[in-house]
Amino acid sequence: MEYTCKNYPKLAEKIISATMPSGLQCLFIPKPGFKRKFAVLATPYGSINREVLIDGQPFKTPAGIAHFLEHKLFEDPNHSIENRFAALGASVNAYTTHTQTAYLFSTAENFQECLNILLDFVQKPAFTEQGVIDERSIIAQEIKMYNDQPNWAVYLGALQSMYGEHPVAEDIAGQVEDLEHIDYDLLKKCHQLFYHPERMVLVVSGDLDFKELFAMIEQNQKTKKFPPLPNLEHNIPRAQMTECAGPNKFMEVARPLFSLGIRDREVDSSQEAIRREQVASLLLEVFIGKNSPFYNRLYDEGLIDASFGVEYTSTPWYSHFIFGGESDNPRQLADELLAELKRLQECGINSQLFEQNLKKLTGLSIMDLNGLESIVMATSSDWLMDSSYFERFEHLRNIKKEDVEALLHSLDLDKSCLSVVNPLNS
Repeated sequence: MEYTCKNYPKLAEKIISATMPSGLQCLFIPKPGFKRKFAVLATPYGSINREVLIDGQPFKTPAGIAHFLEHKLFEDPNHSIENRFAALGASVNAYTTHTQTAYLFSTAENFQECLNILLDFVQKPAFTEQGVIDERSIIAQEIKMYNDQPNWAVYLGALQSMYGEHPVAEDIAGQVEDLEHIDYDLLKKCHQLFYHPERMVLVVSGDLDFKELFAMIEQNQKTKKFPPLPNLEHNIPRAQMTECAGPNKFMEVARPLFSLGIRDREVDSSQEAIRREQVASLLLEVFIGKNSPFYNRLYDEGLIDASFGVEYTSTPWYSHFIFGGESDNPRQLADELLAELKRLQECGINSQLFEQNLKKLTGLSIMDLNGLESIVMATSSDWLMDSSYFERFEHLRNIKKEDVEALLHSLDLDKSCLSVVNPLNS
């Protein structure tokens, strides 16, 4: 087996990679002296991947099927997957996002046994037709539970206001009515297509011998047969501009909740999306970071509290900022946020604040290298986007003030969307 080792001397890190005969790409990040080991097996299959061309032929699936399949891979009529990991002293989990699904575990012992279980239950599904039928009611309850959660309702309201009927505005689990269209045969076909080893990545980190690790993975893969992977072309629409009239809902909350959404332009590639996310992170630190004068003014005035937060997402299909939290006056807060962004558009970024926050983000990014979970999950996510996690650091160091200002000027602040959940008695 051939190995490739890429060193990042400025970070004192390296990645050793190999491709298994099955096509599975394996990445290993050595962490000498670490007691725990962490692994993630991921595929670029998420909630927005609902339409695909298979060798030129259209194939459509219901909303929520990626999340449903994640649930069913944990089904084993003979053994509980969670209990098998627990018996080995390990914890296991999985998640589905808009663009990917990942399965992961962490352990300090019995690593080889745990990794074999991970590869087997993800690659050799054991779910049954009856299990699929039973799962519908379980996920239906999960959907209803989320619909009753104010934090989720206000966030989803912002997405729906920004994107209308685009898949990113749908619940990752779909709607209850979608579940009846998901059956055993459809799940098996989706697994065969989207969980083919040639589409997936396995990332491992810890104090391990990489040759022994790759030999063990190769042996596991040799016990399985996979059909040839057809030509797959995902048909994900680019989001269209919609009328941004954010919803106002009334639920059992003590204080109003808000989500302020601001659309950004879509990018041309996943690599550009990663770079734009870094520029946006720097903009947010300068604009509303906890050390910024503007954040502290809003906090002192009582417009925001510790619940306040912001996220930025960039993809070739949708991109946005969402500010959220609790506030006694969401409309006034939204107006303040938009007014400050407009002021920055007109006046520019303070050079000293830019330099201070660039150093801050660089330091925080380097600190993240000490966390097995964060480094493995970020590496797998970036690999699925045809990028390298460790190259982010050099990109971050090279960001200029003009890059931040260019992103700032690209925002159309007149098309923001404010979603609010009010107390029932208001």
